[in-house]
Amino acid sequence: MTIYEQIKAVLAGSEGDVVTVAAVKKRVVEAFQTNPASIILSDYCYNRFNNGISFTKHLFIYLDRNTYKYIGENDAYTGLIYQKKRGAQEATVVGEWKRGEVFFYHGTQKNLTTSSVQAMYEHYSEILQFEMNVLGFQATELRHLTGRIGEFLCVLETGGELAATTNQPGYDVVANGRRISVKTTAQTTGFIRVNQKTFHLFDDLFIVQFNNGNFNVLFYGDKELAPKRVYGDTYEIDLTKLKKSCDA
Repeated sequence: MTIYEQIKAVLAGSEGDVVTVAAVKKRVVEAFQTNPASIILSDYCYNRFNNGISFTKHLFIYLDRNTYKYIGENDAYTGLIYQKKRGAQEATVVGEWKRGEVFFYHGTQKNLTTSSVQAMYEHYSEILQFEMNVLGFQATELRHLTGRIGEFLCVLETGGELAATTNQPGYDVVANGRRISVKTTAQTTGFIRVNQKTFHLFDDLFIVQFNNGNFNVLFYGDKELAPKRVYGDTYEIDLTKLKKSCDA
């Protein structure tokens, strides 16, 4: 029996459970007296690609070096595939799954399919709801989450793509050849600020407001058409005026 089959045997009926490497190794060793050094869970991940592995057998979702989620084989998984090359500090995205079908990128391609962006939008939204409703945080304290969800929403609304470079100066999404700066806020009043020094680096503004549990697009269009005023080295966009123009 292969190690792959041994893991399946000891985890039968555990689909959906989060497991540790130590716990799985212990169960396999006790059941089959297998050499624990030969039990490498990352070789059987949907979302992790290891050099020298055929990438044909999948059982887990990699969470971190010691923790995995067991979902079993032939799952209709949707998500990204990461690879950490030898000597690299960070893992890179090399492909993705779409409802159980795998797609590897070629060359420098990193454009995500719409279904992957949709899946991430839903996943991040679930985390946001957990942070707010279970842990008690206010949306205004979760700017990283709301900001990322706003970017995903922009991709879905415009049919565009996330900027190829993380923290790309000036813009977040590219659609129809135009660079879009996404601004997401959970404030109901006040101002959205845009740095004048990076104003020339994008073409359109996509402004999203999170209010009463919903993300609403307040403005999408040419940056010059957004109602704004100069304040120091920034442009300020009045949320109240912007909301009134949307409701008009």
